[in-house]
Amino acid sequence: MSIPLFAAQAVLIEGADAVAFANAQFTIDVSALAEGRWQWCAWLDAQGRALHVFALLRTRGDALLAWQPLGDAETMRAALARYVFRSKVTLRTLQEWSVCSLESSHAARPAPRTIAPHRDGYAIALEGGARCAWLGPGVADRDDDDARDRWRRADVAAGLPLIDAATRASFTPQALDLERIDAISFGKGCYPGQEIAARLHFRGGNKRRLRAFAFVADVQAPASGTPIVAADGTAKGSVLYAARDALLGVVNDGDDHAPLYVDAASAIALSTMPFVD
Repeated sequence: MSIPLFAAQAVLIEGADAVAFANAQFTIDVSALAEGRWQWCAWLDAQGRALHVFALLRTRGDALLAWQPLGDAETMRAALARYVFRSKVTLRTLQEWSVCSLESSHAARPAPRTIAPHRDGYAIALEGGARCAWLGPGVADRDDDDARDRWRRADVAAGLPLIDAATRASFTPQALDLERIDAISFGKGCYPGQEIAARLHFRGGNKRRLRAFAFVADVQAPASGTPIVAADGTAKGSVLYAARDALLGVVNDGDDHAPLYVDAASAIALSTMPFVD
């Protein structure tokens, strides 16, 4: 059985120069991404801060699909379009595609980082438990808030550093721990923000860390960008995204084990939780 989750937010990058174009913009070595494989990836601004974090699927030799689990695909497409120039590449956002959770009995779980064609779309296995996402054509005809919340909690538990419009251009790759999920390469050629990201990688200086936190489930889940504070209201970080009883945030290095709260006004107490595969 497949469980509808949300509308798919993805940019399709096609054409003879699709791989070279993406390789010049994104943080992974796209030229080394084989057809039928996928990898977490990011696009940085010139200051080395993440504009988008996404799964990059190489569906064909000349086609790439950039899926953003928290949305914002059209913003990404429009921004990328400014760099096409004379490249033989076309960019378009997918229309009327959905993301569903595939139960193991419904389809064989793809091997890690591989793409399995399924029902005119693509299935990929994700971190955060034995779960499988399907991206494909069609609009969900029903809502399942509980399923969406369980899915997002699994994202939190896996420490997937997803960003949206509220947190765009706020964090460096090191603050988002992109290296942990193989979403950045420091050995490939230049890309936007590469020099700053490499300097932090090789010389140090990052003072913020990605952390998962649990909180009581009978409060409203905080929005992306909500401050994380100490008991006295001192800012310690901010929320990336949240589920009903867990959130992923970026906090100052060394502050993650101190008493922390979401927003001094709401005073939601946080407790650290480990990342899971």
